[in-house]
Amino acid sequence: MTAAARILREFGKHSTQLGVTQLAGRIGVGKSTAHRIIWTLVEEGLLEKVEETGLFRLTTTMRSLGASAETAQRLHEAATIPLDQLRTKTAGTLHIAILDGIDVLYVERREGPGAIPVFRAVGSRNAAHVTSSGKVLLAFLPADHQKRLVQSIRLTPRTPRTITSKSAFLAELAQVRRQGYGENRGESQPGMCSIAAPIRDPLGRVVASVSVAEYVEDVEAGLRHLIRPIVETAMRISAALGWHE
Repeated sequence: MTAAARILREFGKHSTQLGVTQLAGRIGVGKSTAHRIIWTLVEEGLLEKVEETGLFRLTTTMRSLGASAETAQRLHEAATIPLDQLRTKTAGTLHIAILDGIDVLYVERREGPGAIPVFRAVGSRNAAHVTSSGKVLLAFLPADHQKRLVQSIRLTPRTPRTITSKSAFLAELAQVRRQGYGENRGESQPGMCSIAAPIRDPLGRVVASVSVAEYVEDVEAGLRHLIRPIVETAMRISAALGWHE
């Protein structure tokens, strides 16, 4: 587990506001290291500084997404074993992500032997429309909410394979919802593919996604050989959160 993830977890231990010194002591790193990580999390919109106290807390955005410290802690605990098991089946980089507006926000990460230096730390984000995680998280939104978000997205092309038509993107989301997983085949970076599946809460709502990403020679085929492992991993994490199909 990264130091950034450990810092976020500290806010789930009945502490709504914490300082640099407290956090450094709790996770066992130097103050300068803690200070650097905390401000990275601030820049990424996960933490904010409270001017009245000089301490830090989770942002309103995180809370409004349901990613309270307690929720983030439960997600981390539910995902740890399934992610470690999945890591033995792929050389790629594994992520747990949540939706933050029209972006995906990565809250867990595991590196395989072929780790991609794209998202260097927990708290990194990417445009939802070019990622498998983003497609999954958008696909399972209520229809009205989904349409409003898609209308607000600028489908900026990252590669020649990026979907740039709103109607084509909505059709892609409908397909993702039907099949139960999403794919990115060279849409965010040339040669990079990813595949993702939905993580559900006890009520069956999709609250996060789990994905694997790596560079491949055959972009058209993508990572379809990992469909079953990624879907099974998502189901195990969902079950650990209390969801039963």
